[in-house]
Amino acid sequence: MSALTPSKVACLGPEGSFSHEFAMARFPVATPIPAPDSFEEVVGMVKSGEADAAVLPFLNSNGVDVRPAQAAIANARDWICVNGCHPHQVVHNVVVAEGFSSLKRVVSKEQVFPQCTTWLGQWGDIEKVPASSTSAALKDLLVAAKEERQHTGAICNELAVSLYGGEIKWAGIQNPGNVTLFLVVSRQEPVAVESEALVCLTCPTEECYQSAVNDFALAGMPLKFTSLKGEFTANLPCFLQFHVEGRADDVAKLVGSAHRTLIGTFSEHDSLASCVAGFFDDNY
Repeated sequence: MSALTPSKVACLGPEGSFSHEFAMARFPVATPIPAPDSFEEVVGMVKSGEADAAVLPFLNSNGVDVRPAQAAIANARDWICVNGCHPHQVVHNVVVAEGFSSLKRVVSKEQVFPQCTTWLGQWGDIEKVPASSTSAALKDLLVAAKEERQHTGAICNELAVSLYGGEIKWAGIQNPGNVTLFLVVSRQEPVAVESEALVCLTCPTEECYQSAVNDFALAGMPLKFTSLKGEFTANLPCFLQFHVEGRADDVAKLVGSAHRTLIGTFSEHDSLASCVAGFFDDNY
């Protein structure tokens, strides 16, 4: 598959989010289009043609799945194409507003708190308040009442501070080696011409799952990655990466069975398996 060079890239917003930060880093000459409401909206921009591609967080090195993003990909499985997986080093900072005196609560996107457990553990029973996004947490804090600003910090990145303001009071509070894996998606037809293929599996049973894994294995296409964590339901689909060696015709036959949809093809270097393996590399 030819390299993706989008001119417009959709990402979850508002501006200053980590998705926005990754979009700028991955596609520096493209125009990022932050969609503030949901991952479904981000994916919808690609479907409508408003964006050429989108970036979606999939998994964090602390073991946190970004389930809303995974669900948005699965819901678009009939047309979406995953072009590759890419790691992004995530740096969290506690940012405070004018009038701050002492820290009693932190506000951020819910998935951020498990990424900062070591630092947060030093604060005992500090209150953790979820927000719709990291940048939204900062924006809301900057206009909050004086009483809230005195004892609240927003956890976000430097990009958000450069856009909205605030003071970084504690920098780099994330757990060591904090990495989020982002998927790049487009509307290119996923044909298994690369070495790795990604299959979305909406299996309702363990037997259905094992059948898919076994069928690919018998065809000489071993399983390289699975997102399965013991749940078999169409509402929480599973993503499987197989090493297919570019055997497009054979893959097409295997995904002809129920509950299996080919949604991506990419090189081994840009694969989920390779990125997850990088979690255990000290030089990652």
